[in-house]
Amino acid sequence: MKNIIKIVLLPVLCVGLLAGCANSDSEALTLKKNDTLYQVSTINSLLAGNYDGFISFGELKNYGDVGIGTFNALDGEMVMIDNTAYKVKSTGEVVKVPDTETTPFAVVTHFDKDATVELANITNLDALKAELDKLIENKNLFYVFRIDGTFKTIQARSVPRQEKPYPVMTEAVKEQTVFNFTSVTGSIVGIWCPDYIGGVNVPGYHFHFISEDRTQGGHLLDVSFDKAQAFADSTDGFVMAVSPTEPEGVVKDLGSELNAVEQ
Repeated sequence: MKNIIKIVLLPVLCVGLLAGCANSDSEALTLKKNDTLYQVSTINSLLAGNYDGFISFGELKNYGDVGIGTFNALDGEMVMIDNTAYKVKSTGEVVKVPDTETTPFAVVTHFDKDATVELANITNLDALKAELDKLIENKNLFYVFRIDGTFKTIQARSVPRQEKPYPVMTEAVKEQTVFNFTSVTGSIVGIWCPDYIGGVNVPGYHFHFISEDRTQGGHLLDVSFDKAQAFADSTDGFVMAVSPTEPEGVVKDLGSELNAVEQ
């Protein structure tokens, strides 16, 4: 039986990562399907080199139709959109993910459009974040974003499959392949997490990209565009499946290691 942690973010009081939340049957922890972020493992576990997949994508689709993540052995970048998961390999090839494949880290939700805005004249990733900040009304909640458009430039990356004994993430990303796309139509899928979630997930933004024809993508490093449409989904519930294996590596400085792997 999987270890499941449930968290509800109440309108006034934010309930944190309490051991007492695990496997609770209390009414307070009854989560609505469309207002729950489902996460596989923690970012700290992934940073420390725990790349063994333990949740299948067939099961993951029960918990969401939009999201981001990675694969067993850190074999590429995952983008889930419209209830279909895609793998962006380090070679640049994009393939549809079979339900039998597994993930050691992923974040998905059943996407609801709580807000829609038109974005214009975005020159870089920081400018995009600044515009999306305007949609974050409550910094205690989670937000999922989908941005559709034709992008002037996209810079993305993917990481090759790792072999055991697994290196920590900061070593693995040294082998990453960086892709530069121009005039490409597609979608950016992003997650925004509150500051207090550090160690569990990436505080702030984490984006992946997939082209409309599903042939290009990766972990987003930079972007520019003249106009695009952004959709936001605020989420007040959180469920996490805890990895059954213990990472061999040690994360000494979460902040610097996150910066090293995210940028």
